[in-house]
Amino acid sequence: MPGLAPNLRHFLDQHQTVRVRLNGDWPPLILQDQGETQGISADYLRLVTSKLGLTIQPADIANFSELLGRLPTGDGVDIQPTMRATDERRAYLHFTRPYTTFPVVIVVRKESGFIGSLDDLTGRKVVTERSYWYSDELRKNHPAISLNPVANSEEAMRILSQGDADAYVGVLPVAIWHMENRGYTNLKIAAPAALSPAELSFGVRGDWPELAQALDAALASITPEEHREIRQRWLGNREPGGLDPRAVALWGGGSLIFALILLGSFALANRRLLREIGLRRQAEEQLRTSEETSRQLLDASSDACMLFDVDGTMRGCNQIFAARFGVDPLQVPGTSLWDYFPPQVAEERRIAVAGVVAAGKPVVTTDVRSGRHLSNSIYPLKDNAGVVRRVAVYSRDISEQVWAEQKIKSYVAEIERSNEDLEQFAYVASHDLREPLRQVSSYVALLERRYGQHLDDDARQFITYAREGVTRMDQLILDLLEYSRIGRGLVLVPTQAENAARIAVENLKTGIKDCGGTVTIVSPLPAVLAAEAHLIRLFQNLIGNGLKYHRDGVPPVIRVSATTDASHAIFTVSDNGIGIETEYFERIFGIFQRLHVRNQYPGTGIGLAICRKVVERHGGRIWVESTPGEGTSFHFSLKRPD
Repeated sequence: MPGLAPNLRHFLDQHQTVRVRLNGDWPPLILQDQGETQGISADYLRLVTSKLGLTIQPADIANFSELLGRLPTGDGVDIQPTMRATDERRAYLHFTRPYTTFPVVIVVRKESGFIGSLDDLTGRKVVTERSYWYSDELRKNHPAISLNPVANSEEAMRILSQGDADAYVGVLPVAIWHMENRGYTNLKIAAPAALSPAELSFGVRGDWPELAQALDAALASITPEEHREIRQRWLGNREPGGLDPRAVALWGGGSLIFALILLGSFALANRRLLREIGLRRQAEEQLRTSEETSRQLLDASSDACMLFDVDGTMRGCNQIFAARFGVDPLQVPGTSLWDYFPPQVAEERRIAVAGVVAAGKPVVTTDVRSGRHLSNSIYPLKDNAGVVRRVAVYSRDISEQVWAEQKIKSYVAEIERSNEDLEQFAYVASHDLREPLRQVSSYVALLERRYGQHLDDDARQFITYAREGVTRMDQLILDLLEYSRIGRGLVLVPTQAENAARIAVENLKTGIKDCGGTVTIVSPLPAVLAAEAHLIRLFQNLIGNGLKYHRDGVPPVIRVSATTDASHAIFTVSDNGIGIETEYFERIFGIFQRLHVRNQYPGTGIGLAICRKVVERHGGRIWVESTPGEGTSFHFSLKRPD
């Protein structure tokens, strides 16, 4: 740019790219349109940077508060295009001359009474943008106003239009832009706010005074035509103007001009009025549709739903609530929620709601009324300032669920008592049954000793059968007793599975030697949560099973291994024995279930049933894989200590 001081030109040559916060939203001063920053401030910024030959790099700054913390030191940003210079800010920032100035005004709904100044808003709720100078001036100079700062002008205008505030205080073109472009036809400009006007400048980082001076020089070079072009683009025919006297003469005098202006004004007014009526009808239809949709959604709920103010004034309910209290849902708004309950219950409800309002967090309460169990979810509804204004309650009848849970608890208690009785019966029965067996065994042995030489071969064979039957019966009783004891007083502690497996092998070493078998433990086996005695018996039964059911002429080979996942250890005990047909995979775990005749493979048929009960009492599961004629693998899972 011609005429720029040498030191400023040197600075610009060293800093040809400037970082600018462009993601603001304060239309028509700055706004986002299809991913591009537009507005009055954006146009001035592009004009002065083009005059200076600078390149603009967008700086991603979330909000104005963050900008105030980062701009002084140039932390990711060099320029803020929409900023008002104050004495406080001049201490750590540089500012250009103002490139535009607008007044601050009061906006109200059209049906509002007369508002001539800020004094007329005493005691009323006023919304404004957070962190703006006029918000600070309102808070300082008009403390009697209930101020509600929000994130941006769009939110403030929406709150006012919906009736959740009495007025909005903001910059004039910003208010007009929202009313004309967002369809807020129920709003109007009431009066000037008598606050400091919007004298907008470029705010520049505190350590670059040269950039502020260069931008100031570029602003000074803007021509009146360039100013007018920007204002016309964004403010349209609200730009002040005058009539050319020569035009008056050409049209034949002032009266004709006045008539034409008057007719034009009527036409423009009617056109705008028709537009506002159409927008209002559209908004009313959308509101009716939204309300009807909300009502249908509430009525579709199986809960009793209600909405009320923090003082208990009802704002609405659904059909379930109305049916529960026997009222017409259309007559509920405006009534008091507390009147629907007995005094004591109403007081409890007040206390619960007061707690939710104070904490600002939802709670769930339960109560019993007329024999019915109700679960009440109480939710606080906050306004844009974070203040709880209303409360929503969803009350669900959980009587059937409660009764079902009570019935299940009674069944569980009954089953536990039955199991205890059965275990006690098994213990006593097994103990008492062994006594006559011992007596039979003793007398059979006595008979054989005294009269054996006088008996023929058939009689001696009968005595052998009797002795074997007594022995088998005694073993069955012992196995039944052991089965009944599994899980009694079970305490799970971290246990080294490898130690348990090696003890089991040691207990079986005679049987391993007799059949010529081998048992391999693949170290290391992981630690698990278990009762060590039960874990030893589990390994002993599975390894013994592999030794027993080996193929003729083929020495048994048993292999114990394990894998782990995030929460369990999976053990495998595999053998090279006779195998099991698929259809018997489940049957073999049943009590007293045998797949072979007794004289072929001895045993009572309870070993695998004990294995299943041990694993299940440890919170795991057991299953089998097998190929007939090749071998069998038993797998079981147990929880890991961690």
